[in-house]
Amino acid sequence: MEFLNKLTSKLIRKPSSGKFIPFIDGLRFLAIVPVVFQHANERLVKYGTLPALGPIEEQVSFLISRGTVGVFLFFAISGFVLSLPIAKSGKAERYGEYLKRRIYRIEPPFLFWMTCCALLLLFMGKYPPIELLKHFLATITYSHQLFYQDYSIINPVAWSLEVEIQFYLLAPFLASSYFARQNLNLRRVGLIGLIVFWILMQHALGWHLAPYKASLLGHLPHFLIGMLAADLYQYPIKAIQNFRFWDLLFPVFGILMAFTWTEELFKSIVFEFALLGIFMAAFYGKISHRFLSISWIAIVGGMCYTIYLIHLPILEGLYSFIGRFGQWSGYFGQLSITLSIALPLLFLCSIIAYRFIEQPFMKKEKKPKTNTSLPQLQSYREA
Repeated sequence: MEFLNKLTSKLIRKPSSGKFIPFIDGLRFLAIVPVVFQHANERLVKYGTLPALGPIEEQVSFLISRGTVGVFLFFAISGFVLSLPIAKSGKAERYGEYLKRRIYRIEPPFLFWMTCCALLLLFMGKYPPIELLKHFLATITYSHQLFYQDYSIINPVAWSLEVEIQFYLLAPFLASSYFARQNLNLRRVGLIGLIVFWILMQHALGWHLAPYKASLLGHLPHFLIGMLAADLYQYPIKAIQNFRFWDLLFPVFGILMAFTWTEELFKSIVFEFALLGIFMAAFYGKISHRFLSISWIAIVGGMCYTIYLIHLPILEGLYSFIGRFGQWSGYFGQLSITLSIALPLLFLCSIIAYRFIEQPFMKKEKKPKTNTSLPQLQSYREA
């Protein structure tokens, strides 16, 4: 017990500002888990020997395949945490200071793991060195989609980080413009209108399709939902706050997101409001809020950046060996057996990588200098 307490103390995030919100890391947990399960299931299909799936197995496999919705939840969380300090303070931070903090926070782990992935591919001889170098340079400069219109061969998950960076560059301007409007109802209705309008534009101009769907053009509504959630969190509406059924609706919103992530216009709109519902349930649901604030849930969620960067190559390597384990047991048996091996190993690797590669860059942040150009972006942990 003492060991677990010490480990918990070392792994729990301690923002220098003291503005740690446990349930936000709990939401990050909800975002990273379906992504990991989706990629594990894909590796099982790739390396395993699966029989024809029955109706129930097909449905379970389909739900697991919807794990990408976790990435969209990540986008909304980014919108929330980058907007919340502005909603609270109304002061300003120099844009250069803001960029420095973001670079210091996210770049070292990103560069380290992308370099490791590139060296591994070079050692395996899968690609010519010159080709590999080009893809590596495009990946670490967040421009792979721009040049190749495809997932990075270095680490395919890097596509979403390119989208995140595009939003990071605009976030202070978007959030400051939004929260400068003093009329709560007017700005909220305006933001909802912008979200719906953007979705209409996506479908009219094809931004929801490749190659635009791997850019901010294809995902801005998710970030704006996070901004709206930050507004509702800082300035709650009593009628929404006192609604008694948020806990019952919490899993409903998750299932709704899984079934409305499509290229259909109406479902795209429903998806965004289900995404907002996840935040509302996390804010106001007693059970869901308590669950998301459990220390180990928050710890795993706090490690999501590391897990996201390393999980795919680790799963690829593991499943090339364990993918055929439990062939006699059918889909559910193979999935359970391989996950029982892969998840603990992935978790152990993630703890080590988080503690020694990522966590050192989450400390010793300098207090930001202020001016009156943009609202204050406090030293809250947003990545």
